[in-house]
Amino acid sequence: MVRNPLPTSSRDPGMPLTDVQWVLGHALLSTTQIYTTPLPQDVITGVLAHHARRANRAAQPSSDVGVPMASYRPETLNILFGEGTV
Repeated sequence: MVRNPLPTSSRDPGMPLTDVQWVLGHALLSTTQIYTTPLPQDVITGVLAHHARRANRAAQPSSDVGVPMASYRPETLNILFGEGTV
């Protein structure tokens, strides 16, 4: 069986992977990804973006920390967490 050299050759960085998928006739993008090698700069950009998203998420305080949902009765939570008498 002859494989198409398109995905393993150096691909144009501006060409979306979905276009390569269409050219190869793959139903799933994950199939196309098997045959492609990411460019080093793509990996670096992805890793930096991942860490930036995590840092932004960690820096944002959650407004509902320590606030019970309205469906919970405060006296039940007090008993559950040992702040009340049984």
